Amino acid sequence: MYGLEIENLCVDFGSFKLDNLNLKLRRGCITGLIGRNGCGKTTLISAIMRQLEAGGSILYNGKPYKGNEADIMYSLACVFDKPHFNANLKPKKLIKIYNAVYPDLDLGKYYSLMDKFRLPHELKLSKYSFGMQRKYCLILALCRNADILILDEPTSGVDPYDRGEIMDMVQEFIMDENRTVLFSTHVTADLDKIADYIVMMDGGKIILDCDKETLTDGYRLVQCETLTPEMQASAIGVQKSMFGYVFLTRDKTIKAGEGVKIKVPTIEEAFVHLQMDKRGLEL
Repeated sequence: MYGLEIENLCVDFGSFKLDNLNLKLRRGCITGLIGRNGCGKTTLISAIMRQLEAGGSILYNGKPYKGNEADIMYSLACVFDKPHFNANLKPKKLIKIYNAVYPDLDLGKYYSLMDKFRLPHELKLSKYSFGMQRKYCLILALCRNADILILDEPTSGVDPYDRGEIMDMVQEFIMDENRTVLFSTHVTADLDKIADYIVMMDGGKIILDCDKETLTDGYRLVQCETLTPEMQASAIGVQKSMFGYVFLTRDKTIKAGEGVKIKVPTIEEAFVHLQMDKRGLEL
């Protein structure tokens, strides 16, 4: 079952466009969205959230956006890449406005999370650090009781301890298997911990969409002092340094030994080498 189904989505800025993009976000799953700066991740999220005019169609639980925007948008909560609130307000004022818009807001959870992250109610949001603002945006989203949570760089600027707490909260959100999470980030270590699926974008297109285990276990990362012709034949995204070579491969017959180390790649390692050599994308 899918929470969101995106079909033939198009956004054209002239110099850049999303071109007939198709993506299905599974219920009960966290989908990690990765790609280089400018690949279209934020444009995709803005189109989903109706911040941009877009062609194509988006279905929510099989129901089209068109004609149902109000109900559907009420069921989506988003943490954008930049705060979308009046920074001159204090949290105690903003939450009253927010609660008027979303009457089912979980105020108990809101105050609990504010205490958990030690965010002051009496300080203007403009006085919050960037990391504090990111945490505040996430608190607002998590207290919405939405079905779909869309996150654009939610842990950017957040310290390692609180980042771990945020990961726990996102996982708690998805424990209700009818819910859906799209998690766009450059901090791919976060996705190593919690993602179920990985979607990779490049140049406004989706170039990879698979479950995390297929992505990581389908490849091996090889570090070697000498690149043999046999290794070269299956090597994906070869990097050379003063210490030797590092590459991705699907050839699991390559064995570790003297001068050769082999391991399962992290998402970041797989991403880097696949970006270097996109022939390796065919899983």
